[in-house]
Amino acid sequence: MIGELKYEEVEKISNALKKEASTISELIKDKNLQELEDFVATVEGYSKYLDTTLEINRDADKALEELAKRNK
Repeated sequence: MIGELKYEEVEKISNALKKEASTISELIKDKNLQELEDFVATVEGYSKYLDTTLEINRDADKALEELAKRNK
């Protein structure tokens, strides 16, 4: 879990953000809307942050499992 969210929930949020950012990018393509492009880039960056956070937490869980097994 990350905070109060299960990993699957965070993954769904990240995937939804990616999808919506991609959709917006396509809609504003060649429209010269810099502020909206910046916002979309921020959303994409946050999605990548969530993916990295998931990966780090899952790796930490695996490491903790291994440590727990060794201490039995």
